[in-house]
Amino acid sequence: MPRKNRWTSYFLVVVAILLIGGVNLVTFHYLDWERGLNNIEDEDKTEVGIDAEELEERINILVLGIDAEADENKRSDTLLLVSLDLTTNEVGVISIPRDTRVKLADRDSYHKINAAYAYGGVDLTRQTVEEFLDISIDHYLKADYQGFIDVVDALGGVELDIEEDLYYVDRADDLYIDLKAGTRKLDGEDALKYVRFRDSQLGDIGRVQRQQEFLRATVDQLLNPQTIFRLPGLIREVNDAVMTDLKLTDKMQLTGIANQFSLEQVQMELLPGIPDYISGISYWVPLEREIELLVDAMFNKRNYFNNQELDLVIMNGNGEVGRAQKVAELLSVQGYNIQGVRNADRFDYSQTAILSPNKEVEEIEELANYLDGELLVEDEISTVKVIVGKSTNFH
Repeated sequence: MPRKNRWTSYFLVVVAILLIGGVNLVTFHYLDWERGLNNIEDEDKTEVGIDAEELEERINILVLGIDAEADENKRSDTLLLVSLDLTTNEVGVISIPRDTRVKLADRDSYHKINAAYAYGGVDLTRQTVEEFLDISIDHYLKADYQGFIDVVDALGGVELDIEEDLYYVDRADDLYIDLKAGTRKLDGEDALKYVRFRDSQLGDIGRVQRQQEFLRATVDQLLNPQTIFRLPGLIREVNDAVMTDLKLTDKMQLTGIANQFSLEQVQMELLPGIPDYISGISYWVPLEREIELLVDAMFNKRNYFNNQELDLVIMNGNGEVGRAQKVAELLSVQGYNIQGVRNADRFDYSQTAILSPNKEVEEIEELANYLDGELLVEDEISTVKVIVGKSTNFH
């Protein structure tokens, strides 16, 4: 791979991670109504090398976005787990909402996960996420909102289509968002407003959707041949914006993941959960089973991307209301494309049946084993059908 292309590929990955991590950086002031935690000073920059064996497989990186303006009560405003598969060049990202209700690693009481940074900085946040998701974290990246602005400006802005007018004013926090619908190139300041906008109807879900659109547009911009001319300034801004425990030599080795990099190889998922109020406090309450399946498929078994190649129709064959929908949700978090949920031709299926065209049989065997179902070949169908029976079991 030519030297310039290797540098471009590496910074494509690093900047993409940075931009993903920068999307919520300044929502702290107008979304966080709970103040009063002690100020925690930033940790010194330390550098830890990557073991050669680790580079052959997978690296998990915790991405933190910190509100740099808060002299007190600092919390992580963005939490992302980014997993780089060095054998397949695939990138999996789980976005952990800042309001996620968890037990912090050093105490028995429940808190919002963003409080971990206020109590114990990167170390406590890292340990809390590791225990929460039952996964090992190798390294971290930390940035603030100014870094996000500077990197976008160094990139020359990001062009995207704004589907509707975005308007929000909070004079107390000096926040003014007024972005008109249409295709336009956003500089760093406006890009930050775009990804931080939180509408009243969809809340964080809408913001995550905008973040994903921004990421897609950013990757397109990074893949533009003209970006090579901005590379020196982009390198400087990334180096200035990011605090990490990755060495320069480690960063160079990570270029391998970007040799065939494309947006299709990046999969972003929101941590499964539901919004709820507990003791008068708003939380994102984790759905433990769905989280376990998502982490297992995306990071452990590494079959998430393969599952995405399969379209499934889920059918209720046992008569139990909501059972087929639940199966659909569990399979969806493992990467399967759910094309629909409907009733089967009857409700007396004792065992789950997986109907597959012959061309899909090999790929469906793992699904059949997972559901403890009977695999049936029907060449006249074009989409795999999962008929949920009374004895459906998940392994």
